[in-house]
Amino acid sequence: AADVDQALGQLDPYQALGYGPEPDRPGRPKGSHGTHVTDIAAGNGRGSGVPGVAPKADIAFVQPAVSDIAWQGQQVVDSSFGDSVQLLEAVRFLFDEAADRPCVVNISLGTNGGPHDGSSLVERGIDSLVSQQPNRAVVIAASNSFGDGIHAAGAVAPGGSADVRWSVPEALVSHSELEVWYGGADRFRAELITPAGDSLGSVPLGSNARLRANDGTTLLFLSHRRADPNNGDNVLGIFLDERVPPGVWTVRLHGEQVATGGGLYHAWIERNDPSQASFAGPPDDSHTLGSLSCGQLSLVVGSYDAHKAAKPLSWFSSAGPTRDGRQKPEVSAPGHDVFAAHSRTGSGVVRKSGTSMATPAVAGLVALVLAEARARGVDLDAVTLRRIVVESARSDPPGPGGWDPRYGHGRVGAAEALRAVQKLAEVHDLLVIDHPF
Repeated sequence: AADVDQALGQLDPYQALGYGPEPDRPGRPKGSHGTHVTDIAAGNGRGSGVPGVAPKADIAFVQPAVSDIAWQGQQVVDSSFGDSVQLLEAVRFLFDEAADRPCVVNISLGTNGGPHDGSSLVERGIDSLVSQQPNRAVVIAASNSFGDGIHAAGAVAPGGSADVRWSVPEALVSHSELEVWYGGADRFRAELITPAGDSLGSVPLGSNARLRANDGTTLLFLSHRRADPNNGDNVLGIFLDERVPPGVWTVRLHGEQVATGGGLYHAWIERNDPSQASFAGPPDDSHTLGSLSCGQLSLVVGSYDAHKAAKPLSWFSSAGPTRDGRQKPEVSAPGHDVFAAHSRTGSGVVRKSGTSMATPAVAGLVALVLAEARARGVDLDAVTLRRIVVESARSDPPGPGGWDPRYGHGRVGAAEALRAVQKLAEVHDLLVIDHPF
């Protein structure tokens, strides 16, 4: 904090802190993402004129290191954002800083890989952290992958096969990566076929394969891992270097052993913003939640357009459910064309869209709920807090009752959530009265 305060006294605080010019990312307005997200959750409004959802909240933020995760080269296989110890340490740091004060952590980050069943180490760690004491919450963006064609699913019959068709774009940037997850009781053999129709051979469960270029570098790497230690399922990970031919690659799954009622698989293509690959054929935009967005106790948020009377879903907002069939996202919030603080200005705003913008609106709401509960002497465990947010959501849209794969249980409602806390406090007051007998 002292370093930040000292920098703010300089003519150019960003230069004083060692920041270079903000990079120009095509299709993404400068502004910067973290500043914009923080202002939505808890900005005081003195610069923009419009305060955030919880303007009196204390703000602590972390720029997480994720150098423990491979982002380039064949090491990306078997390496997922959901396995980042450093990311989990960042969340723990914030809870440690909060100590016994109510605390909500906003995570507007995401990638596509991972098991999508809540078993990743980061998701399990988050569940553990919010369970350790009351008045804690973690709110996570659903992801912006709806319509990107990054998910496919199907079934392999005993002795049969199924094709997963992977469309790799021209001028691939960096690499493309695919994961196929299927039940631990099944055994597939994976065959890889080039866009020209040539089979490169097949890889049985429990084996790896590699194709090298003439200079010895890796063009293709395939890992067929048996019994992931976190969930017991099998996972096929494939890395394609940017030098491979573009076009439709086929991953043919042969059902060597298929348990009764088994054979089901889900596949995801990892995020690559400059040159996103996709699955060929009819799109399946279900199960497009992000790598971190499938935990048991986190609140996951979709995005809708609050500028329009019908409150339509944002075209990019990802869909549930989780791979193990749970209902996520829980709720949705305004995340489309949201005006909030523009970094490196004193009073400027910038318009951004994404579930990254919807998530801090819910984080701010949770902060209000926690503050109301603290003022009334009520502690909220993670399950109760989730129930308050979910049950207070407005269902117009998605409609009365039930759950929608993108709206969740509905659009968050701050007033109703606070009323729920007040009612809970009234019940609590009744229960603590000492009745002599």
